[in-house]
Amino acid sequence: MIFLFSLIFLASFLLTPAHTHLLHQRDFDPSKIADDAVWEKLKCKGAALLSSIHSSTNPQSIWKGDLKHELSTWGYKEGYASYINCDMKGYWGVETACKALGLDTRPKMMGGPNLCYNFQHYDAGAGVPASKQEYEVDGKKYRVTGAELQIAVNPSGGVIFQQYVTSPMTAAKDLWNRDPALNELPELRALSDIMWGAWNRDNPDVKKIRYFWVQGVGNTQTKAVIARSLKNVGKQLELWPGTTFGMDSDEGLAMLGRCISENLLGRLGAGSDDSRADHIGVGSANAACFGFFLGMHQAELGRLTIDKVQVFKSESSSNPDPDLLFYVQEDTG
Repeated sequence: MIFLFSLIFLASFLLTPAHTHLLHQRDFDPSKIADDAVWEKLKCKGAALLSSIHSSTNPQSIWKGDLKHELSTWGYKEGYASYINCDMKGYWGVETACKALGLDTRPKMMGGPNLCYNFQHYDAGAGVPASKQEYEVDGKKYRVTGAELQIAVNPSGGVIFQQYVTSPMTAAKDLWNRDPALNELPELRALSDIMWGAWNRDNPDVKKIRYFWVQGVGNTQTKAVIARSLKNVGKQLELWPGTTFGMDSDEGLAMLGRCISENLLGRLGAGSDDSRADHIGVGSANAACFGFFLGMHQAELGRLTIDKVQVFKSESSSNPDPDLLFYVQEDTG
C-alpha cells in the first residue's frame, strides 16, 4: 500500500507545474546578512504586528470552520498530500526536536497524528494548462492563479507546520505574466485563513495551538535576517536546540516582521482583508500570517501571542536550510 501511494505521489510530482517542486533554495549562507536599513524596518514591523496581536479589539476573520466548501467555491482543489511530507523523522529529519517537544513524528498513515494538506489553486487533472483554467463565483468568472499551499497539522500536539506556500498574488504574477488586481484574486486567499481551515479539520480542540513551525526556510531575505540574528549573538546555525530569541529582543522582532509587506502596517487595526493579499511568500518564514491567525481568531482561541522563536537546522544532510519554531502562549498582558 505504501509503495502504491509513493507511485501516486511521484506521478503527481511529475505532472504539476515546475514551480511547485522548488521546496527550498538550499543556500543558507551565514555571511549573507540583512543590511541596516532592512534590519531596522523589520524590527519596527515586528513590533507593530506584536502590538496588534495583543489588541483585544481586532476585527475577526469572516472565514470560519474547516472551509471545505469555501475553498472549493473559490477554485481550490485538494491535491494528493503524500504521507512522506508528514514524516518528521524520515523526511524532515527533526526527530530530536520532536522528542524534546513531546511530539509524535509519524504521519497518520503510519499510526501518528500528523495530517498533510495540499491546496492547489488550479486543477491538475483538468487536461488544460493552468493558464487557461477558470472558475465562477456568483456569476463572475475568475482565472486560477496557480497557487499551492502545502501544510501539515498535528492537532493533539498543537502544531501547524508550514512546508511550502506560494500565494495567489505571487503565483498569479508568474502565471499571468502581469500584476493581478485584487478583485481578480480569490476572496479566500490569505495563508492565515487557509491554515485556519486545515486546523479545524479532525481537531476536537482548536484552542490547543502551541507551535507554528516553518520547515526549511528558503526565502533569501528571511535567511539574511536569520544570519544577522545569529551573528549578533555570536552563534551559528546549529542542530536542535539551536538558538532561541524572545520577542523582547531585536532579533525576535526582526524575524516576526520579516514577511509583513509595505501595506500591512496597521493591518489588524484597519480590518481590511485586502491588505493581507500578499502576505505569503515562497518558502519564507511567514511569521506575519501566524500573527494574523492568532489575532483574527480570538473569538475561537482566546487571547494568545507569540512568545519566542527557535532557530535550528534539521538532522537531514540534504536540507541545510533553517527551521523556525514560533512558540504560542496565553496573552496575559
